[in-house]
Amino acid sequence: MNLEHKVSVLEAIEEIKGLKAAYAKVCDTGYKSAGFFPLFTEDALWVDETGRFGRHEGRQAIGEFFDGASGSISWALHYMIAPKITVNDDLVNAEGTWYLWQPCTIDGTAVWLTGTYFDRYRKDEGVWKFSEVHLSVQTISPFDEGWVKRPFLGA
Repeated sequence: MNLEHKVSVLEAIEEIKGLKAAYAKVCDTGYKSAGFFPLFTEDALWVDETGRFGRHEGRQAIGEFFDGASGSISWALHYMIAPKITVNDDLVNAEGTWYLWQPCTIDGTAVWLTGTYFDRYRKDEGVWKFSEVHLSVQTISPFDEGWVKRPFLGA
């Protein structure tokens, strides 16, 4: 790998980090679909592997899902932690993993939401976008009880 290619990979990683930060900001400012549309490819997939938040195929369906999320999640602060991003040699495809730490309010209850993300990214018209987002929720625990007593809200 020559120096120019290495620099291109590092630039891609930083752009992808910015993409994930933009995703968090849209979530944390009301989950409005218009904010998500530029972040996803037309054929994107968003899925919660644990089934709690469903599977949504296509940019339009993902936007509609997030529009509805604000009805249940009235406040959230997404901390995207410890990214591990691998950019393919083609500089068009990449994948990454992240930890999620998210204090939030779901249906009037303060909770700790934790999980992991596995994402796939694709450069689309010169811009990195999500082609797949896989969330695996590990806890949705009421703040006052903690994840030891009650790891999932409603359980």
